[in-house]
Amino acid sequence: MLAGKTIILGVTGSIAAYKAASLASMLVKQHADVHVLMTQNACQFINPITFETLTGNKCISDTFDRNFEFHVGHVSLGKRADLAIIAPASANCIGRSSRGELRMIC
Repeated sequence: MLAGKTIILGVTGSIAAYKAASLASMLVKQHADVHVLMTQNACQFINPITFETLTGNKCISDTFDRNFEFHVGHVSLGKRADLAIIAPASANCIGRSSRGELRMIC
């Protein structure tokens, strides 16, 4: 069902961030191409290496990462994504999103 689909998983800073690793694993088992974007606060709860290991893709947690090849990672992902998920969606995340203030990469 998800084979060949590109999914962006945005992970925000919350104690529930560890559950996003399980979600990423389940999506990969459904043959989705999962790319993870993390806020810096999320990195305080779970290490980006966890997501890189589970998905086989580099986890993006820095807007100004200079180790990209001919494209800006978070912009090119948005152009080819079939689905975007924010998990966990804390009350803070939902509120900031509704005001247009949510930045997945800080």
